[in-house]
Amino acid sequence: MSTISDIKERIDILALLSDYVQLTKAGRNYKGLCPFHSEKHGSFFVFPDRQSWHCFGACGTGGDIFSFVMKKENLDFKEALQLLAARAGVTLSQDRESTSARDAGKERLLAAIDTAAEYYRSLLLTSDSAAKVREYVVGRKLGLEGETGAAFRLGYSPAGWTTLKDMLLSRGYSEQELVDAGLLTQREDGSTYDRFRDRLMFPIFDSSGRVIGFGARALGDLQPKYLNSPQSSVFDKSQILYGIHKARSAARRAERIIIVEGYTDVIQAHQHGWENVVAPMGTSLTERHASLLSGITRNIYLALDADEAGRAAAMKTIRETTGRFREAFGQRTIAEPGPKGKQTFRMVLDADIRVIILPAGQDPDKIIADSPESWAQVVDNALPYVDFYVDTLVRSADTSTARGKRELIAACEPVISELEDSMERSRFYSRLSRALEIPERDLMVELDSLARNRAQDRAPRPVPHERRESKRTGASTVEDYCLSLLLTNTALRDCAEGLECDHFETTENREIYEAWRIEGDRNQLASSLDASLAEHLDFLLAKSLPPGIPNDEDTQRHALEECILRLQERQAKRQQFMIETTLQRERQQQGLQAELATLEQTGVSINERLQQIFLQKNRRGRDKRG
Repeated sequence: MSTISDIKERIDILALLSDYVQLTKAGRNYKGLCPFHSEKHGSFFVFPDRQSWHCFGACGTGGDIFSFVMKKENLDFKEALQLLAARAGVTLSQDRESTSARDAGKERLLAAIDTAAEYYRSLLLTSDSAAKVREYVVGRKLGLEGETGAAFRLGYSPAGWTTLKDMLLSRGYSEQELVDAGLLTQREDGSTYDRFRDRLMFPIFDSSGRVIGFGARALGDLQPKYLNSPQSSVFDKSQILYGIHKARSAARRAERIIIVEGYTDVIQAHQHGWENVVAPMGTSLTERHASLLSGITRNIYLALDADEAGRAAAMKTIRETTGRFREAFGQRTIAEPGPKGKQTFRMVLDADIRVIILPAGQDPDKIIADSPESWAQVVDNALPYVDFYVDTLVRSADTSTARGKRELIAACEPVISELEDSMERSRFYSRLSRALEIPERDLMVELDSLARNRAQDRAPRPVPHERRESKRTGASTVEDYCLSLLLTNTALRDCAEGLECDHFETTENREIYEAWRIEGDRNQLASSLDASLAEHLDFLLAKSLPPGIPNDEDTQRHALEECILRLQERQAKRQQFMIETTLQRERQQQGLQAELATLEQTGVSINERLQQIFLQKNRRGRDKRG
């Protein structure tokens, strides 16, 4: 039995999830309020027979004990494995070959990076060559020593081309390890040199407080001015927020997190008690960032410059991140009175995003250092992102033509529709009416037309109800065969187009499939997985295929397509069954709730998808008979 299977055998999903969710019995299953989004009526189900869970509300996701802990505690697979292994009393073996080949290698890279951080810090504190950098840190009030200094461990990289390299080689590290750790740069001829030279060093920490890389700032004429560690097996700037190792707990206490642009902004904020401040690593906010934030708080504050360039950047950030936040945070269904007394329903983002407008020419670092009270005031005056977005559009749009007015209305309507309160929306409509110099009645006609068009684009089309097959397979058997086919025959990669990560109910299969889509090469895939997942990968590679599937590409292609169809059908049938039973129960209650309308729409969409699957299966059956 593999380590993952052993843990699943020892931990009952109902007992585990009951620690997080108040569950009540619903037939053979259990139901409760989803812990991942706000709702009044439970759409979160636990299935003890299959040891799985699923949310049939805004989340629309599910899985096993590993996926639940990963999502709820905002952990990666390895961290969830460690947590659940401790609960199950399973010892994660450290003497397996896969562990020594992968985990030990990563630990050596992290140890080298930490040693470099200590070396850089000692130079900043004591070296004569670091005098100017030390003077800069003290002058900017960045906390050279004391609590802040210990938390952020600023350092100085010496000007020599091989100073760090020589020191770490003497500690037993190889040149290749130091290249892999992002500490050395390799020339075309194979020679190496220190990546960071004569710079102020900002160690980058992961959520648990380990140094995984560096941000570096040049104080002289050295270019580029800012330099980060390269992408590596231990450093990925798309999922790291600077300062998160100190900000996570503080943000939960404050019930909000503030996102700024620079390292010094973060350090200055933390030094003055604002420990709920973080910064991205020179990138826009990514889906991984949004996922990380959603596990901490639903109140996000963006600190952005007040000049035109800053506003343009802010508009871009809002356009890019609201979609990602919607995926990470989910949506709430809002019911409100409609025409002729009928209820209408809208979906709104289940998060509060606000924009901190900074005084012209100032950044958080300067504001906080000069006047912490002023910083507190600009944070308190943060605008809801809808206000900021609409105000900026109105200021910049050309409203002298009918076309310009329509474009402005079209740009504002989706953002305004996110507002939960109808009176708040009316306030924006009045402002638009005045700004465009058109009667509010005409504005509402245009807005209603846009809203109807958007609703029609999203609405699923009804399809005839067909008789459905009742054949079922084991929860993971089809998944295993599906992955085994993909992993053992590279020519089948193009068949996986319709296969999504959510089709895999078991976390180990989902994790391996997601990694396979990124890596592609089987050997690279093996080296990218941690020990327990690598153990499951070996199981999949050695798995015997069902009888009747010879080592023939066409036959295996048909078998893989059949597996994918079964996974798609399994997911759709599970959703359809639960939606139908939930609808029947909800209709017995007085009145119709917003969740009911959402379930009805989702049920129609699933019917359509099931019909597509059965049509494909019928075509495949005719092809075989032909």
